[in-house]
Amino acid sequence: MELPPMSGYSGTSVGRNFLYMDYSVNSSGNITAVNWRKVDMDTKSIISTQAQQYALGVCMDMTYDPTTSTIYGISAVSDILVSIDPETGNASPVAQTMPFYTLSADGAGQLYGIALDTDTGHGVLYTVNKVTGTALKIGDTGVKMLTDESGTIAAFQSAAFSSVNGQIYWAMTNSEYTSALYRVDPSTGVAAYMAAFPDNESYVAMFDMPTPALPDAPAPVRNISASPDGMNVKIDFTAPDKTADGSDLASITSIEIFRGNDTEAACSLKAPNPGTAFSWTDTEAKAGFNAYRLVAANDAGESLPAYASTFCGDDYPSEPTEVNVRIDAAGQPVIEWMPPQTGLNGLPLDSNKLSYMIQRDINGRSEIIAEGITDTSYTDTSLDLSRQLYPYYYVIAVSPAGEGRVSLPAGTYTGPAYKLPFSENFAEGNPVSAPWVMQSIDLGGAWEISLLSTFPGSGPYIGEGMLVFIGFHSVEGAEARIATPIMSFRNVSHPELRFHFYYLDMSDQDLRFNDHMIVEISVDGRPFVPVEGADYYQHDANTRWTEVVLPLTDYAGSEKVSIGFHGYSGGGFDLLVDNIHVVDKDEAGIDDTHLNSEPALYFNLQGIPVDEHNLTPGLYIRRSGNDIKKIII
Repeated sequence: MELPPMSGYSGTSVGRNFLYMDYSVNSSGNITAVNWRKVDMDTKSIISTQAQQYALGVCMDMTYDPTTSTIYGISAVSDILVSIDPETGNASPVAQTMPFYTLSADGAGQLYGIALDTDTGHGVLYTVNKVTGTALKIGDTGVKMLTDESGTIAAFQSAAFSSVNGQIYWAMTNSEYTSALYRVDPSTGVAAYMAAFPDNESYVAMFDMPTPALPDAPAPVRNISASPDGMNVKIDFTAPDKTADGSDLASITSIEIFRGNDTEAACSLKAPNPGTAFSWTDTEAKAGFNAYRLVAANDAGESLPAYASTFCGDDYPSEPTEVNVRIDAAGQPVIEWMPPQTGLNGLPLDSNKLSYMIQRDINGRSEIIAEGITDTSYTDTSLDLSRQLYPYYYVIAVSPAGEGRVSLPAGTYTGPAYKLPFSENFAEGNPVSAPWVMQSIDLGGAWEISLLSTFPGSGPYIGEGMLVFIGFHSVEGAEARIATPIMSFRNVSHPELRFHFYYLDMSDQDLRFNDHMIVEISVDGRPFVPVEGADYYQHDANTRWTEVVLPLTDYAGSEKVSIGFHGYSGGGFDLLVDNIHVVDKDEAGIDDTHLNSEPALYFNLQGIPVDEHNLTPGLYIRRSGNDIKKIII
């Protein structure tokens, strides 16, 4: 059947339905629409379409895992293994993995992926752990992929595992520009050429459709479950009492239980009574993932297989919790955490078998700084404490099974505090002080340092940079905080914050949004709290760049103080902040031209006065007393 035209597709089958994700892009190559569609393959019609809010489910390839009733995919947005809800299409990240082009699940729930070896150009087969994303190389296919000139991006392809013979079938375009079908041995990775496609088609989805059982053969085994018991696996199930066409089942010849893709049964029940509940314990289960296939048979034939899987032995750890960072007497950060209690597969963890890795991130540079930690705390003694920094720390638990998930980050200021007066106007487009810490709090809110804002279309109050809370392109409710480096108010009696805030009231044009900013303060590493009365709504005035003076007397004498600018988006305009000063009012001078209180006059480049409230985009001269600046709107 012909599907609706879109920019790309990927999908798989569940039963007699084909489920796929399609997407469209605009002229800039950006994804503009994503849809999850369900096709009834018997009627050759689309029976449902659900629009998706996110593009995470746009995949290179998808596969259906019958042991977990889950669709897995390799996201095309990032190298992430995702799980997809068959009903809604909602995609959830599972784990980072390799940049696979194909993904296929066998009947036992094992995932296989084919990736490009950029040195040889060949496709290479891997197993993929569906919990951790860890990839284990099986072998080179021996087939050279068609790639771009750089040799790093291959053509579209897809693969599927066959329930008939346990082989992987791979549709791809090779380096000879031939689109062909290959059969891949899952034990070696070696691919055998089968045939070229007649019209050199490229495929983005393949799937296995088992032949239906004969009408008088048994229906599948029911109520099947697998549960770990130490290193054993107990399987509970109920023998079928119906035939494949729904009639009462008179007798069963056998029910056979297979491990994974084995062709020889691990257990065979002879002549079990229909509808009877049974249990079988596998005393030869292996540590890790175990999957089973159950097939019932009578004189008319075999049932469709039923699947069950479980994890036994040592589990992969979930992420450590309550990660916290404090500063010790020597000024060094001490990271503390609570160990995970259960693994990613739900099994209890033995804390005595766990060790920990510590990952540190400074200004986007991430590194593992410690491994094999057996305590639940670690002191970072490798930092440069001569300058102020804001490192983030992550903790990763490791069990005998392997590495678990990464914890949430925890950060802190280290190094000496700035003494007053503190001044920052981003004059060269970057801060001269460090670190400025930006934290997105909700709905992707963000601050940036910029020369221009989108709306209002203004440049900085002074210099070549300013703080911009991105409200114009944000959704209502987005929040973010940007915080100053820490300062010392130890010998200060009347600390005072001064900054310029851009007020804009466009109520007369029916443009009144609740974009606003709250000034917050953190003392000695404690959480940020709002400063009383420091809530600034952009529409409260129409005075453009306006100086704000905020007394901070309540915090006089504090040792380590950070000031936060917390932006809240009303779905309207950007918020602009510039020319930030923190001073001791008792010692503040009056000769700082940046704090000039005289009214500003504006002129065009020909020296003709212009109305500051009706400036069109361009260059202007701004004069306030003896302070003369060239500005850009």
